[in-house]
Amino acid sequence: MIAYLRGICQALDAESLVVDVHGVGYLVFCSERDLARHHLGGDVELLVHTVVREDALLLYGFADAAGRDVFRGLLTVPGVGPKGALALLSVLTPAEIVAAVHGDRVAQLTRAKGIGKRLAETIVVKLRDRLAIELGAGAQTPTQVPVAAGTARDLVSALGNLGYKPAVADAAVDMALKANPDADFDALLRASLALLRRPG
Repeated sequence: MIAYLRGICQALDAESLVVDVHGVGYLVFCSERDLARHHLGGDVELLVHTVVREDALLLYGFADAAGRDVFRGLLTVPGVGPKGALALLSVLTPAEIVAAVHGDRVAQLTRAKGIGKRLAETIVVKLRDRLAIELGAGAQTPTQVPVAAGTARDLVSALGNLGYKPAVADAAVDMALKANPDADFDALLRASLALLRRPG
C-alpha cells in the first residue's frame, strides 16, 4: 500500500495531479482544495489512501492526516464513493465536515456535488459516532488531531516507500510514537526520518 508520496508536480488538472518521484509518475486524485495548493514544477508532499480494484490501482492524496481520515470515514457510508468524499472535501474542510455531522447540519453537506439530502442524512447518522468531535468543536485544528488507529502502519509503509527496510522503519516509528504520543502523522513522519538520518 502506498501511504505517502513526495516529489515534483509533473502534471495537473481539475481532478488530479501526477507526482514525479525519482522518474516514476504517480497519478493522484485530490480534492479541489488540496489541488489548489500545487502548481506545475512545484514540490508535492501528500498522504495517500490506496484503493485496489481488479482493473486499477487508484491513489487519493491529502495535504494532512485530518483530510485523509475524514475521507476514509466517508467511504464507510453506503452510497459515498471516493468521488463523493472528495467532492465534500472540496467544499468543506475536514473540521467543517465533522462539525456538520455532529451538528446535524444536513444542508451544509448537500453543498457538495452528488450529495443529496437523503445521502447527507445517512452520512450524519453513520458517522456521528465515528468522526472525532474534537475536529468540529474547535479544540484542535486538523493538523493537531492525535494519531488515528493504523497510523503507525501507514508511517512504516511511507518509510518503506522511501527505501527503508520494514524492521528499521518500524523501530524508528515506535521511538517517534513514544517520544511524541499526541503528534499528528506529519510530525511523526518527520520525527521518524530524523531518527533514521541520525549518524551512528
